[in-house]
Amino acid sequence: MQGVGTKSAKKHLKRVSKNESRFKADENHRISKAVVSLAKGTGRGIALEELTHINVRSTVRKAQRDSRSKWAFSQLRQFIAYKARLAGVPLVIIDPKNTSRQCNVCGHIDEKNRPTRSEFCCVSCGHSENADLNAAKNIRNRAAIIQPMVVRPAEGSA
Repeated sequence: MQGVGTKSAKKHLKRVSKNESRFKADENHRISKAVVSLAKGTGRGIALEELTHINVRSTVRKAQRDSRSKWAFSQLRQFIAYKARLAGVPLVIIDPKNTSRQCNVCGHIDEKNRPTRSEFCCVSCGHSENADLNAAKNIRNRAAIIQPMVVRPAEGSA
């Protein structure tokens, strides 16, 4: 269609683009609503990785490039942020460096901890589990460290 360059082709591409944008926004609203309502219902906060420039610093297969580059990670983060603020749910943004290479049990960081894309096996302590689950636990642990401590005044003191 882009190669044709006719008026009707451009009109069709514009319509497809609008449909795609609406679909992504709708999906991001659904995902963010589910994440925030789950966090509020369980009395927990939300921790997200800083995904700015993710398309620049990580690579995917050629077949996945198109769908990966089109997804609006920043839009999803914005939706989660404003919905979390409205619901009173704490939101923490985490530096993603080494979250997938670090062992959540012993803290050892090594590229060899990831023998395959989906498998995590620590070369130091031998801990083994799904790589995504291990990374999620690391994000959770980092968010718990970053959270500010709230000190309440003792009763009777002003």
